[in-house]
Amino acid sequence: MAKLVCKKCGFESTVPMHCGQEMHQEGKDLVCWMGPGCGSEAIPQHCDEIMDVVV
Repeated sequence: MAKLVCKKCGFESTVPMHCGQEMHQEGKDLVCWMGPGCGSEAIPQHCDEIMDVVV
């Protein structure tokens, strides 16, 4: 499973789910496996920076 990691402090969090599966990264967004028309959201920030998606 992928996770979200803060570059500055190392805080880790789970990647959100949509339609029963983990969302994936497309650019600066997290997108549903069925496509952005189904669901998308900005990658969360921590310590005022966008978190990294680590697989």
